[in-house]
Amino acid sequence: MVKRSQYGCTSLNVSTLQRDVETFALPDFPQAERVTHLTDGKTLQIQWLSDGVVSEFDVNFLYRMAFNPSHEPAYQLWAKDLQDNVPDFDFNEVTKSDASFLPVLDAIETFGVVTFFGMPNDMQATKKLLEQVGYIRETVFGGLWDFSNNEAHSDSAYTSVGIGLHTDGTYTIDPPGLQLLQCLAFDGEGAFNLFADGFKIAQTIKAEDPEGYQVLQQIKVPAHYLEPGIQLRAEHAVVRENSQGQFEQICFNNYDRSPFMLTAKEQQAFYRAYGRFQQLINDPDNQIRFQLQPGKAVWFDNWRVLHARTAFSGFRHLAGGYTNREDYISKLLTLRGQTPWQA
Repeated sequence: MVKRSQYGCTSLNVSTLQRDVETFALPDFPQAERVTHLTDGKTLQIQWLSDGVVSEFDVNFLYRMAFNPSHEPAYQLWAKDLQDNVPDFDFNEVTKSDASFLPVLDAIETFGVVTFFGMPNDMQATKKLLEQVGYIRETVFGGLWDFSNNEAHSDSAYTSVGIGLHTDGTYTIDPPGLQLLQCLAFDGEGAFNLFADGFKIAQTIKAEDPEGYQVLQQIKVPAHYLEPGIQLRAEHAVVRENSQGQFEQICFNNYDRSPFMLTAKEQQAFYRAYGRFQQLINDPDNQIRFQLQPGKAVWFDNWRVLHARTAFSGFRHLAGGYTNREDYISKLLTLRGQTPWQA
């Protein structure tokens, strides 16, 4: 979309797509003096009666704005059928350039989880992957972090106990977008990583129990994280859809869930729907699982994919970090050459 004046002044910054005009100084109902369909077949030119300004619009943009056509979701729902089909990438190949990294972002958009092989066993490799998307998100655990079963934090990730399926950061106002885990060392048994497609679970409940699904959309569940000097609290619905009615975010962590009051009727409906969600993610038919070994990493969409870890013995050392959701989307659109409204 381009807007320009016959006098050379513009009403839209073509580089940033920011408005350069005072919208509310314009007529409430601007009238066109002349409308021309340009010979390229893709552009509509409008000369406005009030000030003679000429605007040019891409016809596909105008169609999307006028009719808001629905788009097929970019994601593919999965269950245990993804077990042997998780997209797996060579670290050295995908980090050569932005162009070679785009398939990784495409796969994350489609499936919500990818793996890497050939990872050097150091945190610089972790950092390099994360920075392919953008800056590393800082949290109470640091930015680029490494952890083992040394109980350095109160969080159960710093132990060797099993951890059930959940999404991270339900106690933050803006939960992390993507999470990367790289295995630096492992000498023991167990520690299988489990993953479930939260969108698939949401779709199942939506189809089987519309009332329960509505509860998961409407009731905001409070969560907390506590350790000395830190108190984090936030609340989120378990399922959130975008304006197109497509799944946008899953927030589910029964470990970090805070006490909260509901009416007797709401409480019954909530525990029924919330319990059904947990029952479905714990069904092996809805899970994939693998064991991270040195040289391997997994990257997943924390707004979609729930993750877990079985208990283990011995020593396990992982590195990882978070990237923000908007940075991932920004990188994806940039590498595709798209603007936000073309997504």
